[in-house]
Amino acid sequence: MNRHFLKCSYCERPLSVNVETPAELGFVLEQNCPLCNEKALRYMGRVEKTNVVKQSVKSACDLRCTNAVGPKCDCVCSNENHGTHRLVVFNKVVGKLEVVEKDLLNNNENYLARIKRMAVAKNKIKVNVITFLNYKNRVILTWLEKTKQPAYRLAYAEYDKYSKYKKFLEKIDKIEDFKSIQKKINSLAHLIPQIGDTLEYLEALYTRKESLEQGNGVNGSTSVSKTEGIGPIPVSPAEVVS
Repeated sequence: MNRHFLKCSYCERPLSVNVETPAELGFVLEQNCPLCNEKALRYMGRVEKTNVVKQSVKSACDLRCTNAVGPKCDCVCSNENHGTHRLVVFNKVVGKLEVVEKDLLNNNENYLARIKRMAVAKNKIKVNVITFLNYKNRVILTWLEKTKQPAYRLAYAEYDKYSKYKKFLEKIDKIEDFKSIQKKINSLAHLIPQIGDTLEYLEALYTRKESLEQGNGVNGSTSVSKTEGIGPIPVSPAEVVS
């Protein structure tokens, strides 16, 4: 039986569970938080003593070796991994096990109310940031949505923009691993000037508001990731595809 560390991404309550199978863990993650009753449990990693670890993969050797197309191999594997693209699994320590604050366990209504207010603020700015990110990339995203074409069909410049878009989404997701709501709010706010200027940000929010009022926009959940309701698409496929 393995012990796993979870955390509510809404109220920040940490907890751990003992399960035997991935299916059992998946079932637990679908449950509501025992403190705030929101369905927002997030997997943080497996518990090993006082550490939290996550399983990852990496190249079995130097990428110049595993991705090589020629026959020459000068690295320590003595040609074992040469050109194989082989990956190996490893455990990475991603943090220390957190202790539950006593205020989270004593039915402290004032504390919970404050946490929920901050959570609402965090979720709101997260939706706004993703809305802005989608707005800035609306041409590419809508073309991909309508044509069902893979991203590699984009022209080089557009593919580079799409890659940056995906990296921003990864940053937004990783922010949920931070320990405090305030740090999450600050980190999300710092992403806005990296995406674009203030005027564009306001335009994105105004466009989304209009779309929601017309019943055609994305909903206000934290999982905003589509391009519906982003606005008109003044582009043809030839303008973004090589």
